[in-house]
Amino acid sequence: MILEELQKQKTDNGIIYLNEIDKSFEILYQQLLKKEKRFYDNDEVKLLPYSSQRNPYKKEWQLRVRTFLRFRYYLSTKKTKLNILDVGCGNGWLIGQLAKEFDHNYFGIDTNLVELEQADKLFSSEKVIFIYGDISKATLPTDTFNIVILNSTLQYFKDVDVLLKELLTISKSYGEVHILDTPFYLANDLIRVKNNSLKHFSSIGLPEMTQKFFHHTTDELKYFRNQLLYNPNSIKNKLSNIFFEEDSPFSWIMITR
Repeated sequence: MILEELQKQKTDNGIIYLNEIDKSFEILYQQLLKKEKRFYDNDEVKLLPYSSQRNPYKKEWQLRVRTFLRFRYYLSTKKTKLNILDVGCGNGWLIGQLAKEFDHNYFGIDTNLVELEQADKLFSSEKVIFIYGDISKATLPTDTFNIVILNSTLQYFKDVDVLLKELLTISKSYGEVHILDTPFYLANDLIRVKNNSLKHFSSIGLPEMTQKFFHHTTDELKYFRNQLLYNPNSIKNKLSNIFFEEDSPFSWIMITR
C-alpha cells in the first residue's frame, strides 16, 4: 500500500521529503502570504473554509465554502476507499476537513514547508500524510490516486499540459483530476489581467512574483477529456446569484483519461 510505504518515510516533524526544492519560490511565496495577510494562525486554519469575523478575506471564504460543500457532497457519493492527493495543499485545510467525514487515504503535497508544518500539526493522522515536494519532480508512483485535487493552485504552474499529464500518470485508470476555485481567462483578456497582476504585486513590493504567477485559458484543457461539474455562467446559477446567496465565480472542472 502506498500509505504504508509513505508512512515509513515520515521524519521527526511528521512530513515526508521527496525531493530537493527550489527555495527561491518558497521564500517568495511566504513573503506573499505575509504581505497579503493570508498566513493564518492555527485557530483560523482549523475553521477553514469557514472563517472568523477577523479574517480579512471572509467574503472570499464564504464563496469558497460553497465550492467545498459541493465537493464534499460529490465525495459522499463514492462508496469505496480512495487515495486522494491535494496538490498545493498549503496549510492542509481541505483534506483536513474531508478526513473528518470520509474514511479515505489523504495526501497533501506542497513546496511551502512553513504551511506544511502547520498542516501536519493540525491535521496529520494515520490517514492524512503531508509531503514536501515538487509535483513535477517528485517520484510519486504511477496508477495510485483515485482523485487528485487542484484547489486554487493551478495559477502557480506555468505549463498546464505538462502538469495534467503528470497527474493523470499518477492517477488510476479511472482516476479524476478536479480543478476547484481557479480562474480561467479569455485569450483577449490576458494582457489586461497580467497587467493587473503586475500592478498588484508591485504595490506590495513583490514585482518578481509576476514570474511565478500564471494566467490560464480553458483552451489549454482542450486536448484533455474534461467535464464541467459546476458552471457559474449557466442561466440557473446566474439567477441564483441574483435572487439567493452569492456563489463562486469559478468553474469546477474534472479531467479524466
